[in-house]
Amino acid sequence: MKAKISVIMPVYNTSSFLDEAINSILNQSFKDFEFIIIDDFSNDWSYEILKKYQEKDDRIKLYRNKKNMWISYTRNKLIELSTTNYIASQDSDDISEKNRLELSYDFLKSNSDFWVVSGNNIIIDEESNIIWYRKYNNDIQNTILKKSPISQWSSIFRKDIFLKLGWYNQSLNYWEDYDLWLRFFMKWYKIKNLDSNLYRVRIRKWQSKSDKLKDTIKNTIKIQKNAIKKWLKPSFWDIVYIFLEKLLLFLPNKLILWLFKKLEYRNAE
Repeated sequence: MKAKISVIMPVYNTSSFLDEAINSILNQSFKDFEFIIIDDFSNDWSYEILKKYQEKDDRIKLYRNKKNMWISYTRNKLIELSTTNYIASQDSDDISEKNRLELSYDFLKSNSDFWVVSGNNIIIDEESNIIWYRKYNNDIQNTILKKSPISQWSSIFRKDIFLKLGWYNQSLNYWEDYDLWLRFFMKWYKIKNLDSNLYRVRIRKWQSKSDKLKDTIKNTIKIQKNAIKKWLKPSFWDIVYIFLEKLLLFLPNKLILWLFKKLEYRNAE
């Protein structure tokens, strides 16, 4: 059966969560995909777990970096190895909802003028308990210079446009996806958020979402300034928003996280 979607998954030291991540893809309602995985030179049991799954399912294509190359390089390599025109991102500690690929593929096939489709996130903890929800809207124009307008994790995009307009920026290891959405938006490729929960994002106590928070903010500001300089004219509220981001750098990490959760998440129902 010829693959119609390439699911790409970079892996680095996520052995505790790999079973859930992998099975959430293998058990999709949409079956016509290839599952390309690169282990980024993990030093836990991740690669051994991946090899066991590869032996059981021939849709899995497994590779390993010879040294730790970080996320942007590894994502680019995964896309280079893909054989279809539809690229679906999957993180190795997260979970895709069962109908994620089906809903996204059907939308892109029926709407050729859209470049990328995404959906809403369910936020889970280390034990997979639901703790929050995050909803995205389709007011891309008024959102994109303030923050990422879509969920990187649940996104599926067209490879031919990705290759034409640019790869992930390998100098960025935080928000490389946000940089990509901005570069594509300036060429007026259309972006869509489906009003469905498509993906479960796992929040871990020690991961980069918290311990490297200020580096992430600095990267965000850098990306926004670059977009303004080269492509996009900011609104008054865009400028205010970027100024407030700079002020966040003077606050403790815990307070920044609290503010983010209040603004972006809603409680589990």
